[in-house]
Amino acid sequence: MSSMRDRLNRLKKPEAAKAPVLAAFNDDDWTMLDAHLESNEHGSFILRRRSYSLDSCHGKYRLGELADHVYELSCFHNSAAVQLDELLFFDTETTGLGVGAGNVPFMVGIGYYCVGQFIIEQLFMRNPSEELAMLLYLQEKLERYTHIVSYNGRTFDWPILKNRYVLNRLALDDSSLRHLDLLYPSRSLWRNSLPSCRLSMVEEERLGFTRHNDVPGSLAPTLYFQYLAEKNASVLSGLFVHNEHDIVSLAALSIHFAKLLSGECSQCNLSDTLSDTEWTSSEEEYRTAVWLEKMGRLELSSTVFDRLRTALLENQLLNERNAEVLLLLAAYYKKKGMYQHSVKLWSRHIELKSNGIALNIEPLIELAMYYEHHEKNIHQALVYTEEAWEKLRLRRTLSRVERKQSDIEHAITRRMDRLKLKMLLKEQKLMYAAEAEAATVSHTSAHYRETPVKVRGHHTSPKRSGKPRRSKPVYVMESLI
Repeated sequence: MSSMRDRLNRLKKPEAAKAPVLAAFNDDDWTMLDAHLESNEHGSFILRRRSYSLDSCHGKYRLGELADHVYELSCFHNSAAVQLDELLFFDTETTGLGVGAGNVPFMVGIGYYCVGQFIIEQLFMRNPSEELAMLLYLQEKLERYTHIVSYNGRTFDWPILKNRYVLNRLALDDSSLRHLDLLYPSRSLWRNSLPSCRLSMVEEERLGFTRHNDVPGSLAPTLYFQYLAEKNASVLSGLFVHNEHDIVSLAALSIHFAKLLSGECSQCNLSDTLSDTEWTSSEEEYRTAVWLEKMGRLELSSTVFDRLRTALLENQLLNERNAEVLLLLAAYYKKKGMYQHSVKLWSRHIELKSNGIALNIEPLIELAMYYEHHEKNIHQALVYTEEAWEKLRLRRTLSRVERKQSDIEHAITRRMDRLKLKMLLKEQKLMYAAEAEAATVSHTSAHYRETPVKVRGHHTSPKRSGKPRRSKPVYVMESLI
């Protein structure tokens, strides 16, 4: 009968089973991708390093231009000036789209400026056992930088990466790191003028860089699982290039936003004659001005707003789509209290859509409120209100009345009744004032007709006192006498 110790020893695994199984490294497979095996005390992983000179161009921007405008990026956090060597450009390729523990970033791409070059490093783990070594290498890199530049990294890539540090029992102190997530300014500027705000779309339409034979990021999980099954590194070549382009595009997009903040980049060049892309340019011009105001560039924002207002009011070739920009711009000037600009923009909107019933009644209502409350011109306010009511009545005859439209009708009806009542009260007040003035004039003229004119001279009797002379009383005794 075996003892308890013997039975417990039989449950122990052999020492050979405790050692991690290292993946076989084939130099030829990874040399083709310009990658090599990077090792540290916790294991090994694949590292691919690429270098770009500062004179290299990505689309219409040269990578070295960021050095001249990097200080403009400090307004993202209202912090001290950002240094070029403190920026770390960051992007990942993951096994899924969630942010839970099951989503693993199998490739981490980072980019940074160093000694007159832009360096890209791509960290790749061939199997889960290499994750610890990869994370420790990345942690050492993160300690050198203060700002992380990403595209949707603040809400997706970075939380996933932090989860992996927690699951591997590693302490990651990111309290001093500041995120520059370029997705948010991209949406602020181009959410209505581009089909989407994906990085590949933005770099093609605004950075002037077109990818050829690109592997979409949605295929990253499929390609990684195919590599795990086949152990063929060549299936990942397109994915490495895709991640590399993402990192370089982050640097070029940073240059674009930095130039916008400095006023050197004219994103929308409005000329006297607008082309077929006039809607896009005017829309982007307005969004750019709003974003500049949000980022604290108030003087530059005001300049862009005034330039757009001048172009929209003076140009005669605007189409009906620009009417929406007119309303947005009028609302901005109304908020600032510049009603003289808002009135011109509302009137311009009415001119553009005066022929059809598709006219937005908002400018009519705004003009009615302006003339009623600011100019005190009740008649003009009533004219705009009745015009809005007529447009709404025509719409009702052509379509089913919706609840929102019915509420607008009630509001316009109440406004029209109030204005008519004000007009009536004003007319009555004027009539009473005229009658009172006529009565005063007639009374004064009658008084002057009844009162004789007294002229003093040597032919007239001496002036008498103002008191009436009292007649002498007649007594009875005097009559007897």
